[in-house]
Amino acid sequence: MNKVSKGLFLGSVGIGFGIATVLLILGNVQMRTGSPRAGLLLICLSCIPMLYGAIFMVVLWCKSWAAIQDGHARTTPGKAIGFLFIPLFDFYWVFQAVWGLSKDFNAYLQRNSIPASRLPEGLFLTYCILCFTTWIPILGLVLLVVNCIIAIIMVSALCDGINAVAATGLTGRDIRLG
Repeated sequence: MNKVSKGLFLGSVGIGFGIATVLLILGNVQMRTGSPRAGLLLICLSCIPMLYGAIFMVVLWCKSWAAIQDGHARTTPGKAIGFLFIPLFDFYWVFQAVWGLSKDFNAYLQRNSIPASRLPEGLFLTYCILCFTTWIPILGLVLLVVNCIIAIIMVSALCDGINAVAATGLTGRDIRLG
């Protein structure tokens, strides 16, 4: 397992989600102040930086799942990410792929006595729940900002965790075979 660049992932997710959030807020303000066309344009433009940040987040989740493949993880990296693209099933699966990642990662660290900070499982659960709240008028925008902050904390913790696992020099195969 290779180490990951914490700066690259934090910067990409933070900048992508940050710019997208600002554009969404400005778009909503425009929609409510009598310029719906400009508001809609800003909201549509927010998809570009949101996609940029989301790609880095998904890559990091994939790398995180790959780091803990020792026969005890609840899923593989491919399933963790791929099943998020199944309509309706993704409402359930996001909890397995994201919240479950924090649980399985912590169990992996403990099982292998890796000296790293545990992932904040409650924060990962909160992130999953807040992903479904952005449709709420006004409050959804506030919760989106909160979720962006949570995402940045998650990225930081995941990068630290992956780098701690990489520092051991063990792979999932080495651990399974003893």
